[in-house]
Amino acid sequence: MPTAPPVTQTPRGLLAITISSVAWGLLPIYWDALRSVASNTVLAYRIITTMVTMLILLALLRRHRHFFAACARLWKNKTLFLLAVIAALLISANWLLYIILVSVGKTLEASASYFLMPVMNMLIAIIVLRERTNAFGWISIALAALGVSIFIVGSGGVPWLGLIMALTFCGYGLLKRVVPLDSLQSITFETAVVTPLALLWLIWQPGFGVAHQQPGIIALLMGAGIVTAIPLITFAYGVQHSQYLTVGFVQYINPTLQFLSAILFLHEAINHTMLIAFCVIWLSLAVYSFALVLRHRATVKAVDPALP
Repeated sequence: MPTAPPVTQTPRGLLAITISSVAWGLLPIYWDALRSVASNTVLAYRIITTMVTMLILLALLRRHRHFFAACARLWKNKTLFLLAVIAALLISANWLLYIILVSVGKTLEASASYFLMPVMNMLIAIIVLRERTNAFGWISIALAALGVSIFIVGSGGVPWLGLIMALTFCGYGLLKRVVPLDSLQSITFETAVVTPLALLWLIWQPGFGVAHQQPGIIALLMGAGIVTAIPLITFAYGVQHSQYLTVGFVQYINPTLQFLSAILFLHEAINHTMLIAFCVIWLSLAVYSFALVLRHRATVKAVDPALP
């Protein structure tokens, strides 16, 4: 298997990856402003406006021909095409669940889910991909399970929506390993796949789902594609100009800002038990990150044994 070329971290790469994480972390405030609109309608506008935004971007970058050629190659392999369609459905479900959680005042649950995703990805890698982990990996998984259990006690119920949202994104990430589309092509393809369903939903709604809505709300719906596309674009650039460890650590900004947004801006209540649950989940991530550092150092040392 060919190895990935070494990545030289640049200030622009770090800035780009930070912008994406901050944008994603503040998105709950944006979706909360659309609370008066049905979640399905918000999702439909997000899908359609994102697809339009990406098509315009591909045209401006003169990459639209590459996109259509990639889709044609994908169509020739029906298995890969089916997996790409499933990936589109999974990311759409993830977006919908996230919007629902914010609209019903459960951004803290969404934040906990995003904190758990790295550990859940590791667990999926162990079960599905038969990858191995060390003792720190298992400790991280155990702490994550403990954190979820404490969160259940504190919130008074199993956070089903949050857990399903996390699983949809983990499954999406797993499929992205085999679908041969780059980041810009994939989000364009995925939104294009579900755009017909989004259009049907809006046509079925009175006034395309925005009857009697204020102009400001309609403007926010029209801007959903831009706020979706910008962090995706900066993330795509950032991962190409940042070291893997840097990407992993900076991405913790996203759920941290979601957590702070839920408490400071959306005024969601958090009790002591839930706070303890977040502390245990943060500890799980700390152990996970330590294991990641050890693995990175082992890989570097294998390449150059002279390094300390």
